[in-house]
Amino acid sequence: MFGMAGETEFDVRFSVFGIPVRVHPIFWLSSVWLVWGGADGEPLKVIIGLLAIFVSVLVHELGHAFLSRRYGYPSEIVLYILGGYATATRFSAWKNVKVSAAGPAAGLALFALTYAVLRIFMGQSPESLVENTDLTFAINMMLFANLTVSFMNLVPVTPLDGGRIVESLMNRYGGRMAAQRTLQIGIIAAGLVVVRGIYCINNPESSLFPLPAAMFPPFFVGGSSYRWLVGSLQPEPRFITLFFGILCASQVATYNEHYGRRQDRR
Repeated sequence: MFGMAGETEFDVRFSVFGIPVRVHPIFWLSSVWLVWGGADGEPLKVIIGLLAIFVSVLVHELGHAFLSRRYGYPSEIVLYILGGYATATRFSAWKNVKVSAAGPAAGLALFALTYAVLRIFMGQSPESLVENTDLTFAINMMLFANLTVSFMNLVPVTPLDGGRIVESLMNRYGGRMAAQRTLQIGIIAAGLVVVRGIYCINNPESSLFPLPAAMFPPFFVGGSSYRWLVGSLQPEPRFITLFFGILCASQVATYNEHYGRRQDRR
């Protein structure tokens, strides 16, 4: 969506298990923008949120890169605006599906690990979650970045991972209509998310992405319940509506450019 990130003298470079990683300065700026409101502008919480996003995005892209490397392509990771990407090449259809799915799978695995840590605190030291707001914020950010964002990434609209999966399957089984069907599915999927987002804006008590409350069993410390986590894992509906609205408009424009003219000729 945001294209390739050009190199700058301010890029941070390192490697993880032999996979090159480059962090563009816009990544830090966009990440601070994302966490600023939830951190209430508190410097420590902003740093915690920034680190949570950094680790989460890096793990997500490592999922893609590890599988690409396993299939023989020397992938590189670039962290850029609102996320990042792992360079890739074209494999067979099902290998492409696996590479695309590996990112959200890695994120969900990190969510499971964070959730296990949460349950340990809930069982052994629940007071720390109530008294230490920085710890609570860190856990909340890790849960959000790896559960909610992974689900969002699986929405079947390009350039999200879900869209790449559909694109790979359509290229394999969709015949001559593959590209057209991929765009149509993306338009419908993004449009449905936009409609849901508008509904949630007008009905603040509704959850954009319903999550089973049973995932977060309540415990009580001085009358406080931790079920609020279910609500805190919800994305901001205005941002989601804008984000998927842009994706939907982009898909519509591409569809009209390539297929609208054919309809006119008929």
